Amino acid sequence: MTKLSARLASVARMVPGDAYLADVGSDHAYLPISLVEKGKISYAQAIDNKMAPFLRMKRNVEDSGLSAHIACSFSSGLDELQPDVDTLAICGVGGLLTCEILEKHQEKLDQIKTIILDPHRDLQAVRKRVAALGYHLVDEEMLYEGKIYYTIMKWEKGAPEKPYTQDELLFGPFVIAKLGETFHDYLLQQQEKINGILNDSVPEGKKGPYLELLAKIDTQLEKYN
Repeated sequence: MTKLSARLASVARMVPGDAYLADVGSDHAYLPISLVEKGKISYAQAIDNKMAPFLRMKRNVEDSGLSAHIACSFSSGLDELQPDVDTLAICGVGGLLTCEILEKHQEKLDQIKTIILDPHRDLQAVRKRVAALGYHLVDEEMLYEGKIYYTIMKWEKGAPEKPYTQDELLFGPFVIAKLGETFHDYLLQQQEKINGILNDSVPEGKKGPYLELLAKIDTQLEKYN
């Protein structure tokens, strides 16, 4: 059985049973291989647009004996998305690139019921722009691995019941609701980081956005008292 990192294991838990998954930026193809090996899904498409990762994932799929279940595509984003795919995983890339991948082929999103994202940056922009594409969050998990904080997001087709607040866009509605230990540690880290910036290098006239963000962090930290 293929062993997944904590981050990819979180992504795997969010993949619906019997989904037809497209793993965009699949790299080693560990995610689809693990899901098929465990019988959670039967078919997947592993996609990468760089030759070395494509050859690596193709070799891994062949070595796993799952070539009949996992199609390897040397392509970019959703350019060559298979018509039976109903679930997307886009992991390990920046948030703005994640949005660009989804927005480039909005017509192909008609077939997509579930989107699982692991953006490394610009999470606020991701939440805002994916919601604008007609999806709503159904789960989020924040975890800490390799000295990095990750937030895994699960989206399903359909508008949210009500528009997300600015705090929900910034931190994540489910991250806020769960009030987990990892979120607490993340808030403390960000608080320390922003205080360091304010005390070190920001001119008085430009402190406003930092102070506003610090106030939002303090509001979330108060919930732990």
